[in-house]
Amino acid sequence: MTRLLPLFRKYVRSMQNGLASLFYRDFRLYSPISTESFIETSISEYSFFLCEALFKRDLLKILLLLICVHSDIFAQNSFFTRSIKNPFVVDFELSEDPTNEELEEYQNKLRLHNIAEEVDIQWRKEQKLARYFQKPVSRDDFFNRLQRGLWQTMISKKKGLYPKKNVVNLNGGGEDCIVLFSSYDRVYPKYVLSLIKALEEVGFRGSVYYRLGGYPNPTKKEILYAGVPYAFKMFMLEEARNLGFRYLLWLDASVFPLKNPQPLFDMIRQKGVVYKDAAPLPQFIFEDTRRDLFLLTGIDVLQCRHLRMPVFGIDTKLSWFQKFLDYHRNLVEIGTPFFSALPEEFVLTALKELYFPKTITPTEMLLGFDYVPSVANGYYFYLRFH
Repeated sequence: MTRLLPLFRKYVRSMQNGLASLFYRDFRLYSPISTESFIETSISEYSFFLCEALFKRDLLKILLLLICVHSDIFAQNSFFTRSIKNPFVVDFELSEDPTNEELEEYQNKLRLHNIAEEVDIQWRKEQKLARYFQKPVSRDDFFNRLQRGLWQTMISKKKGLYPKKNVVNLNGGGEDCIVLFSSYDRVYPKYVLSLIKALEEVGFRGSVYYRLGGYPNPTKKEILYAGVPYAFKMFMLEEARNLGFRYLLWLDASVFPLKNPQPLFDMIRQKGVVYKDAAPLPQFIFEDTRRDLFLLTGIDVLQCRHLRMPVFGIDTKLSWFQKFLDYHRNLVEIGTPFFSALPEEFVLTALKELYFPKTITPTEMLLGFDYVPSVANGYYFYLRFH
């Protein structure tokens, strides 16, 4: 295996964004490492091993990846996962700040893009692996969530709906910032506006940064990946950070406050992160997606606590936050890690394991899924029907 080391050196240097995966000496897949740190580290410290874990058959895939990248068969930054092409991206030229006309044309192109065949392939494979004790998730549930980005309404000139973004100061404003986003679909725009009103009524003092329609575009390229389901959450947080806000709390549009969330910002200042987790959710992820995430991050997302994303707080000056955003953006560009019924949650679960310090624990009483018990138990939020 040591003969692969010169090839691996060339492979690492060829990667524009410095992402690389290798089997580390403690038998786990270690990733990512920057090109610079990899070259500076003595390569002799790393060894390749045949891992007896669930994913051992992917060793051949990794070797083929190295060979293909080295031989320029594939473009730089293409991972040899099950799909070389991002399944959510369409061929369309967009300017960095697209006009309304460009945006509507792009939206129409997204809506013509169909991933039904890939969903069906993965669904049929999953049925062969189904376990009798596991409540199945329907094919339509997978399909509808995976199509959400492709079907979203970013603009509708016919209905007079245009992208809107704004910062609203509530109860005198302040440095604490809540971040919201909604496409112009279903009940979500009304939910965002009613959520802002409810936050004011429960006494939240701070700012709300929100978007209706359009798409967050913090580095002027994210809109090209608008079809990737639920990728917008991290992009919205990045935009809010770029506006100068340090302490951020993401809320899904369907969330509703039961009391003032101000104490959560005190927790963010103290802990750095506020989040909710749950037991692993194997019924919501395809096995191929699970393996892709393992190859790209070294994390088996079914062997750790699952990160729930309706509510998520972060101190944007944490030393690792920018790397967290950049790694997320790289996975968005690849696309296949989002191929599940909880797309952003499985991706962010893997990144949580890579970046969150082990001293950070989930926040109690953060979110309930039914109104009456949420009120009775003193939760900060509950999830409205949507």
